[in-house]
Amino acid sequence: MAITKIWPVKDNLSRVYRYISNEEKTTEEISDGLNEVLTYTTQGYKTNEKEYITGINCSPASAVKQMIHTKKSYGKDDGVLAFHAVQSFKPDELTPELCHEIGVKLAGLMWGDRFEVVVSTHLDKHHLHNHFVVNSVSFMDGKKFDNNRNDYIRFRNLSDDLCNGYNLSVVKSNGKGMHHSE
Repeated sequence: MAITKIWPVKDNLSRVYRYISNEEKTTEEISDGLNEVLTYTTQGYKTNEKEYITGINCSPASAVKQMIHTKKSYGKDDGVLAFHAVQSFKPDELTPELCHEIGVKLAGLMWGDRFEVVVSTHLDKHHLHNHFVVNSVSFMDGKKFDNNRNDYIRFRNLSDDLCNGYNLSVVKSNGKGMHHSE
């Protein structure tokens, strides 16, 4: 049973990300939001000391710099900096390795041909879950990811298809928690 969510990362994230471990790394205004969300999603105690962190089209260690470079290359370093998505699973339904494998596959299917993505699997809750930090600007053509209704439905459907393929439970929609446009 995977539950999916996607939301934009904007300049000021202080109210959302209270548990940031290293604020001193923020050196540019544009990197503030990216650095905060990447620092939050890749914290060692949540990811088995960073064992479950994978970069798609980027290195996790330099993802902020790479994403900023992409934005500046296309002159799109304002507005939404990135998207933060989550895929949460039913407690005790899968291993950390399988959770991360599914997350990496989902990110590759959803964004892998055009966007830089960092996938991190968190083990700090009763339920395993994947975080995805997605650059809002494509390194291929400079177009922005919209996160519109169709994008969200595609994300959810890809997640459901992967869950079915691994014989995991799939959430039946009751209308609650759906994308704001549904």
